[in-house]
Amino acid sequence: MTKRYSSAKHIVIFVIVQLAWLAVLGLWIARYVSNNMVLKEIDQRYAINISTGGNVAVLVIGLALITAATAGMWILFRYLNFHFHQTRLYDNFISSITHELKTPLTSIQIYLETLNSYEDISSEQIQSFVEKMHTETVRLNKMINSILEVGRLETSNATYNCRIMSADETLKAIWENLRVQFNLEKGQFQTDGNSQSQVVMDQTAIRLVFENLIDNSLKYSPDNPRIEIQLSDSDKHIQIRYRDYGNGIPQLQLKKIFKKFYRITDIQNPSVKGTGLGLYLVKGIVNFHGGHITADIPVDNIGLLFDIEFPRYPFHRKGYLNGSSGISVDYV
Repeated sequence: MTKRYSSAKHIVIFVIVQLAWLAVLGLWIARYVSNNMVLKEIDQRYAINISTGGNVAVLVIGLALITAATAGMWILFRYLNFHFHQTRLYDNFISSITHELKTPLTSIQIYLETLNSYEDISSEQIQSFVEKMHTETVRLNKMINSILEVGRLETSNATYNCRIMSADETLKAIWENLRVQFNLEKGQFQTDGNSQSQVVMDQTAIRLVFENLIDNSLKYSPDNPRIEIQLSDSDKHIQIRYRDYGNGIPQLQLKKIFKKFYRITDIQNPSVKGTGLGLYLVKGIVNFHGGHITADIPVDNIGLLFDIEFPRYPFHRKGYLNGSSGISVDYV
């Protein structure tokens, strides 16, 4: 059973502690004011020169220490609350990935048991079973690779086998390959524009970026999906505009979609499965290549829009070739 977490108790405790600090501070100030008034009255009545400078210094130092302690507790609370939230997301991820991994394995097992139990299966049925098992195997392999790729990105010694290549040729080859892989007609998957630039990239990793984007678009699209990709050059970057015409997402979720384990809540399609790693992986790979990706809602409020840019070669050459951690470049 999945654990249910609530931060209400921790928030209440934190508020009570802060109120206690404020109460102590109020009593301290009240005590200081009261004593100071008494000392002034004594000084006026008996003409005694009583110095209160030391008390003022103690008050100021005390206020500074209480302020620092309060700020430290707030920072600690935010830190613990963040990890509390991450733990909840991680539990949801474990629950989702367990189901996602078990489903294709169960399907493959059923097909194998059927083939082993019945001798009168026709060659057409055998071929159908083999194709279905292959589909499930590809699906399983994709999930495992995504998990491994996330681990690879989060290690300090991760490396990519980057090459200096033509952006136009490489990207269009990747997109055409993925169009065929996802069985999309050319009217459903349209690419436009050109690039005259060279780019430093790991072709396999960049393919994974667009594979995850397309997979997400198909999950959250109606029966007739539509994807558009535009390619162009700017002064120092290769710019890619990726758009789908699916269900889109609420504005409030837009800033969260690249977070680890975060999954989009889609009221129109509540049965969509996933691990919450796809867009997190996309952003990680793009950033690792010196690029940048943002998500936005189109002006017509249909679907989702991604703007991606990669640095043109030889711009930012130093970042790639002279000490950029985790990137090794082959010249072609």
